[in-house]
Amino acid sequence: MAYKNPRDVDSPRDRWKLIDVLYESGDGGDSLAIGEWDKGRVLAARWNGSEAHDGVGNPQSRGLATWFILPEWMNEGILKSKEIPTAKVNLAKALLDVD
Repeated sequence: MAYKNPRDVDSPRDRWKLIDVLYESGDGGDSLAIGEWDKGRVLAARWNGSEAHDGVGNPQSRGLATWFILPEWMNEGILKSKEIPTAKVNLAKALLDVD
């Protein structure tokens, strides 16, 4: 295992539910998603892994790919990124109640 498609990262299943991947830069890159963590909406990030390396990217737990839940105070700044498509930013802002 190497590159892990962020749409397939669903651990831990009892705490995390993916809503949408907002940004994904492929093999060797990173991803940003909006999801639900313990039923609260959050932004999450991860390194996707790479075909050039073993593993499932980072973070991971016991060999299962996971997301790093970003602190709420980061939401507004991250959603100002020009890398994230406007439609995805608008979705995230609406779901997170961010201006």
